[in-house]
Amino acid sequence: MKSILFFSLSMVFIALSCNKAIDDPQVTPTNPCSTVTFKTDIAPIITQTCAIKSCHVSGTGEVDYTTYSGLKNDATNGKFKKEVLTNKSMPPRNSSGPTSLTAAQLEKFTCWINAGAPNN
Repeated sequence: MKSILFFSLSMVFIALSCNKAIDDPQVTPTNPCSTVTFKTDIAPIITQTCAIKSCHVSGTGEVDYTTYSGLKNDATNGKFKKEVLTNKSMPPRNSSGPTSLTAAQLEKFTCWINAGAPNN
């Protein structure tokens, strides 16, 4: 009789100890693209890597990326996506500025272009 009582109490103890109460609310992952804006994220990258001397500035013969309107057409017609994201040929290896983009910069460009390249 004692062994049955001991066994039963042991099983109850084991069963209760296996249940873990979760007090923390479940965290829902956020969409990293939801926070990408032209003004805060895209324009600074463009200024640092594209709109530099002898590249995408006025008077170079290249499309002027110093303004949103200069960049908008290439961003929406697929040219920017092809050169920067697909071919990864921009910035060029002989650039007077950075010669490549970081994974974070590429992700921001992808988000922005996929959102329709808004001026936000």
